[in-house]
Amino acid sequence: MAKLLDVYESMVKEAAETQEDEQLKQAQVEALAKYAHAADDLLAAEYGEDYTQEDVEKLASMMIEHDLQEEAEEEKTAEWDEAGRQMARAFIQELNSIEE
Repeated sequence: MAKLLDVYESMVKEAAETQEDEQLKQAQVEALAKYAHAADDLLAAEYGEDYTQEDVEKLASMMIEHDLQEEAEEEKTAEWDEAGRQMARAFIQELNSIEE
């Protein structure tokens, strides 16, 4: 009976992981669709009907790369900001200890 429960728990866990994977894939597809739609809209506004699917894919890819690079820069800036704040706090503590 214990073995049957172990098998059941394993199946439930596997089903949950599969569902999470599907949700992640769905979110990725939705994000890619948004980029493709935005690229298509931009190209249509700029060139009318004078562009190809390759142009849409290339622009969407460039937009994704730009956003990823921006995100990385924001993370780096946040890390430097936090490091600066920690150094400032340490400096203030050092000054306070000298005054006492």
